[in-house]
Amino acid sequence: MDFTLRPLGTEDAESMWNLINEVKDEEKYLFHTLRFPKEGTARYIEAHNAAGNPVIGAFDAYGRLAGWADMNRGGFEEIAHTASLGMGVAKPFRGMGLGSLLLKACIDSARRQGIEKIELEVFASNAAARALYEKMGFVFEGCLKARRKFKGVYEDMICMGLFL
Repeated sequence: MDFTLRPLGTEDAESMWNLINEVKDEEKYLFHTLRFPKEGTARYIEAHNAAGNPVIGAFDAYGRLAGWADMNRGGFEEIAHTASLGMGVAKPFRGMGLGSLLLKACIDSARRQGIEKIELEVFASNAAARALYEKMGFVFEGCLKARRKFKGVYEDMICMGLFL
């Protein structure tokens, strides 16, 4: 399946809101399970665009938002050479190479912006995402033991990084 990547605009806010909450509702991939506020989605997109770090959206042939990726650059001078990565792919589009496509776009964007290192956190149980990150060159940097407690179950968070 072919996907088109492009920066999201505020006109994509509702699609983004639906996708984030779809992934959140699975309760196993994103850090917290609170629903993302609808009114905050356009502001989220605008803030990334204003910072020169747009949210990258992946659209299928029918124009449906199938996945997203974003980076948040370090806000202080001492960490401005780094960016933290976040991404998600809708369940029907997993296993189609979309994660690789989005991640490559983020890495290319980071290099153009002079970012020296991309950092991320991923749940230890998310084997598919960890394999993707390792395939793209990310390395293990640490483990936050019992980082999340959800429905009485502790989950470790794996920290990974990629020097560009």
